[in-house]
Amino acid sequence: MNSKTTTSDIFDINRKTGALVLGKNRLDDYATKFLNKHFKQALIGPMALPVEEMIDAMGLTVGQVSLSRNLDIFGCCLLLDGHVEIYSSEDDSTKSKYFEAGTILIDPASEEIYGVGSRRNTLVHEAVHWEKDKRYFEILKIKNRIIDEDFAPIMCRQSQTFFEPPEGKKTKDNEIKWLEWQAHRITPRILMPKESFKRKALLLIQGYSSKSQRVSCDILIEDLSEFFITSRLSTKFRLLEVGLKEVISKFYDYESVYNEINSTRDFTQITIEEAFEMLDSNSTLQNWVRGGRYVFVDGYFVLASSQFVTRKKGALALTSKDRKNLEKCVINIREQHFISYANTDKDFLGFATLKKSEGIDCRLLTFHPKFQTPTDYEEDEVYQAFSDELTEYNEEEEIELVKMIGDPTKSLCDCLWFLMKNRNWNYPEVFNEKTDLHKNYHGKIKNNKLNNMSKENLMALCVGLKLCSRVTLQVFSKSDNKLDFYTDPDKTWVRILDFTPGLNIQDFNGILEKKSLKLLGSAIKE
Repeated sequence: MNSKTTTSDIFDINRKTGALVLGKNRLDDYATKFLNKHFKQALIGPMALPVEEMIDAMGLTVGQVSLSRNLDIFGCCLLLDGHVEIYSSEDDSTKSKYFEAGTILIDPASEEIYGVGSRRNTLVHEAVHWEKDKRYFEILKIKNRIIDEDFAPIMCRQSQTFFEPPEGKKTKDNEIKWLEWQAHRITPRILMPKESFKRKALLLIQGYSSKSQRVSCDILIEDLSEFFITSRLSTKFRLLEVGLKEVISKFYDYESVYNEINSTRDFTQITIEEAFEMLDSNSTLQNWVRGGRYVFVDGYFVLASSQFVTRKKGALALTSKDRKNLEKCVINIREQHFISYANTDKDFLGFATLKKSEGIDCRLLTFHPKFQTPTDYEEDEVYQAFSDELTEYNEEEEIELVKMIGDPTKSLCDCLWFLMKNRNWNYPEVFNEKTDLHKNYHGKIKNNKLNNMSKENLMALCVGLKLCSRVTLQVFSKSDNKLDFYTDPDKTWVRILDFTPGLNIQDFNGILEKKSLKLLGSAIKE
């Protein structure tokens, strides 16, 4: 008796739109079809697919450009002649540039940070789009010829690696998301064809056993990854996809090596000290927080929008509604049990990581773009609309402050008192609470008698005033103190202001304490 066909078994073309309709059970079938057409040798026996050679034979050209501020976008393929937004890190801007159909664009930083396997994956991913989606976009262009729409190519985003669009939502946008889902799933199946990959894995396992070698998941993954020139993460998943879980789960280090996949807790709440340590050690996370414009609130990096963040008793807080929908607005920091093995570092290449040890229990906090949820928000517009919530910044105040700083008749105390009045710091108790400085300093600043204050106390004031790093530097220029961007504690002060703007003095000091640096504020505060 034949089992009933489900959506997972479909391999068809939508006759109205030209879109490929491909079920989860047919992904290997499409990969086989692709290789039969473009490189049949990969189906005959195990081999590393000569990706560049195949791309050239398909008539595609490859160019290198930066496509995103935070390296979320690895590449794209022009299925039609059109324009692509190119990012420039020199002036933090984007510019539209024209490319012909058949051009694959790839971000060179992807290989630099994530290795050659990442480049090969992106090139095959884009070749798959060219093969299966070109007709769809040609039909789409004909249908929309009246409005003369310039169709942007599908962007290969890391944050969509594990994303699955909703079923049954019949919109153009959702249909395109399914085309991208297909490309993400098909690509490793082309680089590691099912039968060839499985045969190679079993041969390796047999070889280890014949040498009386203790069979290791870690070594198996490393050998397969090097042979097929793929990432270790893709190789891990592929071993499960080809039906070898029962075999490899018996190996002594399976639990440790597969912890990342099997036993990870998503959207972990972290402390401000942990947040800063992760930011301080990883440029990719820095670019996500800066580029995606996230703010640290209630233990999470939250998208900087009043839709998700509100003020409660003067402090930023995640809205009650979004606490239950973290995937919509929060950077996914993951937590897993951690046991080191030979290739641990390779498994976490490109990750932001932080070890947490509590007795014999060791846990690992991790960030990687692949495990993020795609958002539809315009980065700069969202952040600009919410930036006044992050610090006590307003443009009119800064203009007046700059005038005062440039006026030789105005003192440092005059500038500080101007800022303090704007925040209603009328009483020493409020001043002390905000800065951790002695109450007497309040009167001295008001009476213009503290123009020679120390660098540490001036920074405590800037933190308490919630000045952004740019305005803080302007205030320092009025004093006899100069900040050294390359030496602690100044270096860490500035990085805290840049990475986590708007912190109160207590949280700021919490980070300094974790870094074993002197806390800001007076030794005697009362």
